[in-house]
Amino acid sequence: MVRFKNRYLLAEFDWHDRRVDDSMTETALVGIIRKEMALNFGDVGAGAALGSTTVKYWNPTAGLAVVRCGRDVYRNVWASMTLLREVKGRSVTVRVRHCASTLRSSQRAAIERTEHRYARVARHMPGGERSAAQGAADASRAIRALQP
Repeated sequence: MVRFKNRYLLAEFDWHDRRVDDSMTETALVGIIRKEMALNFGDVGAGAALGSTTVKYWNPTAGLAVVRCGRDVYRNVWASMTLLREVKGRSVTVRVRHCASTLRSSQRAAIERTEHRYARVARHMPGGERSAAQGAADASRAIRALQP
């Protein structure tokens, strides 16, 4: 019996205009990644990653996503996300901050990164400490609830 091996990529989206876009959903993000795969690696590359690429977690406020993909194509997915420069007409920089073979280690990295991002938001907003702490707690709860 052969198991399907996965990789979980923790990606950080830095929007250049610093606005939060709640209209971006996990489904839209998967579509964008697949289009970028087709652009960078052609139809064969996009087809190889088509069935295995999903977004397990997306937080538009923190700009963090956990993307699950197959072990054999994770480098191509990583490269495609790194080469992504524009989403829905908005300029963006995508950095993959963590790569793991288990969802649990990706959850730990996502929680640390979420707390860091919300702390950064709190520093730039007057009186934003309370809302940032609440946002980080809500995001941490949502990350812990992820199922493989």
